[in-house]
Amino acid sequence: MTKIISNLNVTNLMVDEPIGPDNPPLLEPWAKSVSDSLVTQDILQMSDFAVRWDERLTDTQLDRFVEDGWLVLDDVFMDKALLALQAESGFIDYRDAELTAGVRVRDIRGDRIRWITKNFFAGYFYLQSINALATLFNQSLFAGIRHSEAHYACYPAGFGYQWHSDNPAGRDERVISAVFYLNDEWTINDGGALEIVDKHGIHHNVMPMANRLVIFDSDLQHQVQIAHRQRYSIATWMRRDGLVPFVEEDN
Repeated sequence: MTKIISNLNVTNLMVDEPIGPDNPPLLEPWAKSVSDSLVTQDILQMSDFAVRWDERLTDTQLDRFVEDGWLVLDDVFMDKALLALQAESGFIDYRDAELTAGVRVRDIRGDRIRWITKNFFAGYFYLQSINALATLFNQSLFAGIRHSEAHYACYPAGFGYQWHSDNPAGRDERVISAVFYLNDEWTINDGGALEIVDKHGIHHNVMPMANRLVIFDSDLQHQVQIAHRQRYSIATWMRRDGLVPFVEEDN
């Protein structure tokens, strides 16, 4: 069985060097040669994923995020970027996810995942855009984020993810979580809503509509309700610790 080891090891906190224009944690897209890379860049570019986060997130929205612990942004990327992410998510060799303790429990979480590394062009550009968002959080909220991580997630019909926090007990490396949704024409009858409990203890249900980004405090409790059709998304975390490489092993 394929075992996926993500960046879950405890590492020294290094919040004195948050990411920003002078300290971007970049991945490099994989290519067999320079010419291959240039051809790919002609098709898909970082500019296709450009978002003016300082315009999308007003001071009022940032204040609400601090107060409530979460917010929703719709129509995040241009069509070309969204289509690239949708296409990439559909051709991935997904792997069984594991809980933090390394145990696969289908009754707790039913998603299959694939961590975004340098092998994913669309995912790479998505992460760079998230890093730009993290820069805004660092400048505005002094979040101390040093890097971001993300994985594609696929929930088969009949599965969800029970209540949890993105920071397991005794951990605080993850500062801000985000989920980007990829399914077109999602309806309430399709289920699969993200149910999140805000800082005031109020429950909110967020439908997983394409091109929607949900951002929330990583300590908030949340769950993915049972999906009634196959559900695709990108789970994302902005972290304040040192970077630990992803490892994928075939046992």
